[in-house]
Amino acid sequence: MLLMDRENLFARGWSHVLSSSNNLEELETFRQRIGAPPQALHRKNPERPHLDLRGKIRDLALACPDVTVFERSSELVRHHKAVSGKR
Repeated sequence: MLLMDRENLFARGWSHVLSSSNNLEELETFRQRIGAPPQALHRKNPERPHLDLRGKIRDLALACPDVTVFERSSELVRHHKAVSGKR
């Protein structure tokens, strides 16, 4: 399941997309589907790989019916921790 914040509080105009299971393949498939550049996928933290999106690509992602959107970044992180079993 893909999870996204509407807007990152610390980086206006940007959003994060996470996989509820930290699935890199799911994130990569979504990245390609919406046309985000390869550098949008961040893999440095294996416990929380994510996409950073902005502009038209971000708007496309927000409109995808298979993405659960959270109003606040803190809600996104809290939900991700709950579903992934992380504390």
